[in-house]
Amino acid sequence: MKYVKCPRCGLNYILPDQQLCRVCLDELAGKKSIFDEDFDDLICPYCNKNKIDADEIMCAQCRAKRYKNGGDM
Repeated sequence: MKYVKCPRCGLNYILPDQQLCRVCLDELAGKKSIFDEDFDDLICPYCNKNKIDADEIMCAQCRAKRYKNGGDM
């Protein structure tokens, strides 16, 4: 039995009679994968305490402390 790479992602191997790999099929069906990142619980990398949004570099407290000390971002 010979496997071929998935034509969509090129990462996973499938049987020749299959169209796509399981990961691609789930993705196209809108199912969440265990490999999807969850951006709901991001933690500030500077203090490791406060939650931040996906577009933020650090939390408001760390940002205020950095500006107070004269640092740039």
